[in-house]
Amino acid sequence: MTTKAIINGTVYTPVEKIESGVVLISGNKIQAVGRQGQVNPPKDAEIFDAGGMSIAPGFIDVHTHGMMGHDTMGKGLAEVIPALPAYGVTSFLAGTLTYPRPEVMEGLREMAAILACPPAGANCLGIHLEGPHLSPKRPGMATADWVYPLSDLDFADYQQAAGGYIKMITFAPEEGQAMQAIPALVAGGVIPVIGHSDASYEQVAQAVKLGLNHATHTYNAMRPLQHREPGVLGAVMHLDQIYAELIADGVHVHPVAMDILIRVKGLEKVVLVSDSAPFAGLPEGEYEWERKPIFVKNGRCQLADGTLAGAYATLDAGVRNLVNLLGLSLEKALIPATRSAADSLGLPHKGRLEPGCDADIVLLDSEIRPAATFVGGNLAWKR
Repeated sequence: MTTKAIINGTVYTPVEKIESGVVLISGNKIQAVGRQGQVNPPKDAEIFDAGGMSIAPGFIDVHTHGMMGHDTMGKGLAEVIPALPAYGVTSFLAGTLTYPRPEVMEGLREMAAILACPPAGANCLGIHLEGPHLSPKRPGMATADWVYPLSDLDFADYQQAAGGYIKMITFAPEEGQAMQAIPALVAGGVIPVIGHSDASYEQVAQAVKLGLNHATHTYNAMRPLQHREPGVLGAVMHLDQIYAELIADGVHVHPVAMDILIRVKGLEKVVLVSDSAPFAGLPEGEYEWERKPIFVKNGRCQLADGTLAGAYATLDAGVRNLVNLLGLSLEKALIPATRSAADSLGLPHKGRLEPGCDADIVLLDSEIRPAATFVGGNLAWKR
């Protein structure tokens, strides 16, 4: 087995910064990480010179709906998988959208067929089912007539159609009997996620006791924090068990609100997500999604009434914004896009540049833009 070595770069593990660093790769795993001279590539190693760039764990996006005209819900997933490494993403969950039940089932079947034999590219870790089990009071861009409460039987049908690939489900726990479904989700290895919810603080706390530990796009489409009713946002900030997703595109959340969330939760409990729409990266114009006209202009994807419809920015832009808008160091800005995301999924072998971890790596230039991406030790993309 040929050893690969990435040399001559600053390594971010991301908890440690190593100048003049070296990363040794054996197969699909990281073999060693350290300073040049302390870690020496074998003579027959395949050398990749980072040219002074940053060497970081590959980004993990647990919430994306696609890009460049391709929707992750259905056959477009096959186009998204090879496209993501260009944005530094090495692992992701493929998002769904709210449609009538038969269309959701068909989309899940198409996604399952692709995941059974995926193309080369980013590693799709499974499906993030966002809807149709949302609050009609907080639907976001979803059609309120198509949302309804979660039940055990509903989810079992969806999981069967998805071939068992559903790993996360966003839902409103206060609706119907949804709260009662949480223990079964946890037992089945599915992460229950609160989102598009109008729950009270007490209802969120009850859901957390049952196993809920993740929140979809914090601040957006959730009951806000008020001093007499903390709501969903207050619960997300206050309850340590909850990982809080954050869209750091500068559109969905004001930079000050981003900073508040990070200060309250800590970087270890904030998960950077793109929530990118299928139109991310496309020219400005009018498109269609969920049978609605979508207008892309000035870095926003929105409905005619101004409601945001996913994000135009990709995950790498979120990392840059944490540095450029909030003033975080790159070392800190990488944590919610790598280690925290992996931890939220229960994957300690991802999101880190440490011996034994998956060799998912991105090289970033001085402007924090991806220059090369390795997935499972193989070069998946190079600028």
